[in-house]
Amino acid sequence: MHGMKKMLMMIAVICLIGFIACKKDKKTEYSVDKNYFTIEKATFTNSAFPAASAGNAPSITSVVGNSSILEGGSNPISITTSSTVKEVLVGVQGRNGYYKIESTDLKATTQTYLIFLLFSQIFEMDNFTILIAIVDNAGLISEHQFINVSRITAGTGKLQISCSWDKPNDLDLHLVEPNLNEIYWDSTMSVSGGVLDVDSNPVCYLDYINSENITYSGNAKIAAGKYIVRISLFESCQVIDVTNYVVTARLDGNLITPTTGKNPFYGTVNASDCYIGGTGPREGKTVMEFNVASAKSALVEKQKMLQFSYQRKINLLKRSMVTR
Repeated sequence: MHGMKKMLMMIAVICLIGFIACKKDKKTEYSVDKNYFTIEKATFTNSAFPAASAGNAPSITSVVGNSSILEGGSNPISITTSSTVKEVLVGVQGRNGYYKIESTDLKATTQTYLIFLLFSQIFEMDNFTILIAIVDNAGLISEHQFINVSRITAGTGKLQISCSWDKPNDLDLHLVEPNLNEIYWDSTMSVSGGVLDVDSNPVCYLDYINSENITYSGNAKIAAGKYIVRISLFESCQVIDVTNYVVTARLDGNLITPTTGKNPFYGTVNASDCYIGGTGPREGKTVMEFNVASAKSALVEKQKMLQFSYQRKINLLKRSMVTR
């Protein structure tokens, strides 16, 4: 009898150990689309990233993107090729799942294609590698290209507004609250709890983060009303090419979708148009407006589609003596 009890107890212990082991094995499963990034107008495929083709496969001349990234932020990536492009494939090294973007849905200038990654507010890892390949009309796949990225500490919170750009210059992110208080480099905190916690490349002291971020923590009070997002070019830092930037906003973790259906904004910055006169907020061009309802249950967003040309030389109000 005692022997039977011991045997039953042993079986119970073994089952318990097995149950615990199974629970450990069933830890949180991370995925590219939920814990890394999404891409607008792209199709997500939950399978391994395709291998490169042999023979006359297309080739990529260069891939340029930011190596420093923010949770809840973004990354504009330029792909240059002389090959015919039918699709662009984007994934994460060592992770299942990848995005497929048709060439007709890509922003293109000559032989350069632009893609815009919208990062999750929760990363699986602080460092990872983005995989990129192109597919030609024959279905052949190029050799893989890689961008190693690292997470920069930035707040997400109840409300998060971020801007990322692709050239080493000093762009500034401005947020005008419903009470017309403006959060920006010279006024980094509002009484409601909004904080500019990332200010990149100030006065061309380059850190190459190429991102700025405004966040409202869990204790902040998100006022109802209209919010205005502006971008200004403080200095070009000798950049002579166009600067592509991405602006994103998230409320309670949800990405704000613009009424145009295009988020983020695809465009460049015109230095000569960055400052406006009169009373109220002084700097920047409006790139996004959104309204937060009093109950925070509804959000209406309108994005102004600005198309600017970038100037080689700029003179922004002779502010070189300003200490930031």
